[in-house]
Amino acid sequence: MTKEEKFKKFWELYPRKIAKLATERAWKKLTLKQIDSIAAVYKAHLLRWKYKEIQFVPHASTWLNQRRWEDELEPLPNESQPVYKNLDKQREDFIKKMKKADEEMASEEEIKKALGLKK
Repeated sequence: MTKEEKFKKFWELYPRKIAKLATERAWKKLTLKQIDSIAAVYKAHLLRWKYKEIQFVPHASTWLNQRRWEDELEPLPNESQPVYKNLDKQREDFIKKMKKADEEMASEEEIKKALGLKK
């Protein structure tokens, strides 16, 4: 599998799809040995991110640039705890809120007009 194919698989599985270009740049800087190290622990990180609200999952580029795959893994949570009930629904609601906020955000032109700035 080529480095590009491995990136495609990495990105496909990553739960927080933000800054793909920056992530791709970070990936290209990695050695094949580093990519193999990532592959060895990636599923364990994915499993832990399943229990986090999406805003607490690092951006993929940050995760790569900071070599976070080398971090000690957090213990897996006890799924029966109330905090983990409806986590997928909470994640979906958060994503919907972010999309709505993006749609309702004023354009740069509207902001300049409101501030009385010239175009």
